[in-house]
Amino acid sequence: MMLVKELPLIKMIASYKKLIKSLNENRILYNEKLNKYSSFKVGGCADIYYKCNSKDELIEAVVASKKYSIPYIVIGGGTNLLISDNGFKGLVIKNESKEIKIVGIRGVKNHISGFRPKNQFTVFLEVDSGVTINRLVRFTLDQGLKGIEAFLGQPGSVGGAVWINAHNLRMLKYVSDAIESIKIINKYNKLIEVPKSYFQFSYDNSIIQSTKEIVVSVIFKFQRSNSEDLWKVANQSLIYRKESQPTGIYSSGCTFRNISKVDAIRLTTPEYTCSAGYIIESLGLKGKSIGGAKFSNKHANFIVHNGNANSRDIYSLIQLAKKRAKSELSIDLKEEIVLVGEF
Repeated sequence: MMLVKELPLIKMIASYKKLIKSLNENRILYNEKLNKYSSFKVGGCADIYYKCNSKDELIEAVVASKKYSIPYIVIGGGTNLLISDNGFKGLVIKNESKEIKIVGIRGVKNHISGFRPKNQFTVFLEVDSGVTINRLVRFTLDQGLKGIEAFLGQPGSVGGAVWINAHNLRMLKYVSDAIESIKIINKYNKLIEVPKSYFQFSYDNSIIQSTKEIVVSVIFKFQRSNSEDLWKVANQSLIYRKESQPTGIYSSGCTFRNISKVDAIRLTTPEYTCSAGYIIESLGLKGKSIGGAKFSNKHANFIVHNGNANSRDIYSLIQLAKKRAKSELSIDLKEEIVLVGEF
């Protein structure tokens, strides 16, 4: 919380004053520390912080921010963010919308007997963007709904998973595989529903990374299946995740996106792997530390720390890897994590 003597400064700014009035002032926090909202556990303060408990409140906050020209960012699980030590100058909207509901069931009818086998039903769920991926996966597994079992243990929210098109490359699965349509706040501040094709999904990419439109909810489609079988697949994915990635330490997942197949062939990487982790390791940076942060000894594409790092340490590692990859391998490494604030 900010000091009392600092509070009037924000409230005196005309645009902030209008924004505060349009939202519930009693739920607004000033100069809120953001490190606790990021899996990296680093970062400075937000001018204004507002938690949304429903998609209606999310819409209200985003629309108001645009109306009064206030810089804003929507965060969910905070698992793919590096927040600057200088914080964020504007409004941070914490999305904790949480509804999961059935919006449709479609069956395949046998025209001879009229019988519809249980596993031939498609079930459509509308899921708020603030719902965590892990909660959604566990819900679908218990209900015997096949489609996203490869993402058990995946950190982050549904909104973030859509933004980055979350993937499990070992099982060749993308979260977009199970998407039917998405409700977004478009650039005109209107709530609209668009088909999956609008997002132009590809590896680590969706169109909203450039359009900056906000995901409000997602309509997923699932096939009925055996819950026990789905849990077996999901647990295999979870075991692999725990065996191959660092755990019990502060991190934000993969730091860089994988390189292109063209670059992998040019560099003749082993089996033409596109792994960014391999690139970082080949540069001799696995285990490299700056300040309190380092590239993980377990998976080189993860930057980790024990609580003694700041954003500058992590950012410096990122810049070091990019500089070395460019100068030594002629590769432009691209961040998978999102930088928030000024660095």
